[in-house]
Amino acid sequence: MQHGNVKWFDQRRGIGSIEPEDGKDILVDITALHRSGLATLKEGQLVAFDSEWRRGKMVAEDLKVL
Repeated sequence: MQHGNVKWFDQRRGIGSIEPEDGKDILVDITALHRSGLATLKEGQLVAFDSEWRRGKMVAEDLKVL
């Protein structure tokens, strides 16, 4: 599992970005949040997550707020 900080999350659009401790920013969407039992994310929150390639982009899955 990786760790990172929420860079931004737009609740209206249902999309955001996580800045991992190492590497490039990772996309996060509202569907992944709901599957993880979360309703939203706030800028600066520390999260743990897995990542996978989907549709040519690295996306976050299995998120947990730390």
